[in-house]
Amino acid sequence: MTEHWQDMIPPFKSGREFLDWIIEGSWMGNIEGPFGHYWYMIKQAVNPVSYDVPIPEETMCEALERTLRTGEMIDIEPDTEFLVPPPEERQLDGWTYHIEFVSADGYFQVETPPSPPEEIDQQRAFRFINNVEWHFAKTMPQIPHWYCLLKECEDKEEFLWFARYIQAYSKPGQFYGRTYHYCYLGKYKYWMMDERPEDCDLINRDEAKL
Repeated sequence: MTEHWQDMIPPFKSGREFLDWIIEGSWMGNIEGPFGHYWYMIKQAVNPVSYDVPIPEETMCEALERTLRTGEMIDIEPDTEFLVPPPEERQLDGWTYHIEFVSADGYFQVETPPSPPEEIDQQRAFRFINNVEWHFAKTMPQIPHWYCLLKECEDKEEFLWFARYIQAYSKPGQFYGRTYHYCYLGKYKYWMMDERPEDCDLINRDEAKL
């Protein structure tokens, strides 16, 4: 990763200005690829629609001010009490998260697809995942992940295209004794529950861990 995220942003004077810029989303369509995905992750982390217990905006502003000084990047991690399933009885949501700081090189150290896609296709994939709404799976707080729905996409053909992209550039992985096929993009992995992209109406994603 030769370009640094600090070269892509205006000269903010505060973390509040920085966060407002991220939430406003004027960067969408202009900054794509892994860095665009990074801004989107921060935007979602303070959004109560995406997180049952979002990161407080004041906390995020302080974290963003630190990144402006140090050049680090923000990573959102679940608090330790939620890392061992199953959840407590009657726990429907309530997952809480905290901010960790990593270097840019460390942030982007994730697995890549076995066969690299064409750059134009990869950019198209990042454009899709940055423009759809990802919902936190509230019914499965013990296994935190997100999903998007075909019925909510304005461009159904792009949803189908991305489902085919997942199929083409995925590799098998085990989860609770079952084999799924994961497509790695940036800090996330994506997968379908259907065998054929044409049957897919829901796409999942979760953080990719080394």
